[in-house]
Amino acid sequence: MLRSAKVQERPKKGVNLRGSSQIILVYTETDEKKFKLVKDIAVYLKKEYDIKRVMRLAFIQGEKKDVPTWHMRKLESDFFCSSDLNWYDKPVKQVQAHLSQPYDILMHLDPDKAAALDFFVTASQAKMKVANFSANRPQDFDILIPPKANDSWKQRNHRIIEFIGDSPLT
Repeated sequence: MLRSAKVQERPKKGVNLRGSSQIILVYTETDEKKFKLVKDIAVYLKKEYDIKRVMRLAFIQGEKKDVPTWHMRKLESDFFCSSDLNWYDKPVKQVQAHLSQPYDILMHLDPDKAAALDFFVTASQAKMKVANFSANRPQDFDILIPPKANDSWKQRNHRIIEFIGDSPLT
């Protein structure tokens, strides 16, 4: 179903981090360490680039009842679980408000890790979508940063931030 999903019509606009007022970081939640790392990225983006709103949206493999207490819904942080997906792994609950929100930038921190996040990215109305290399759905992104051998997760995502930080994307 994901392969046959059509690219959504959306208002496209190149924006660098200094020119954006709200962005969304989407990622696959694996443990508390990654949760804190993404939170640190959000705090850094707010301070360094003066972004008013940095939303974090995680996909958690598992049931809602098993979500750890440190990952409850908070201001600028949300999640959806396996129980929020339909048969095709498409999110149908907990994401509608984020899909219609016209974020300046959607930054996918874990492309190709979960079909549920790929469905979300495909349907999002964000003005600009960026990620590391995506083999599954490259047509959904405006900017894809090529991978480098032996890069860690943190290094790959740091390169995205460096690239769109002060780029003349207007």
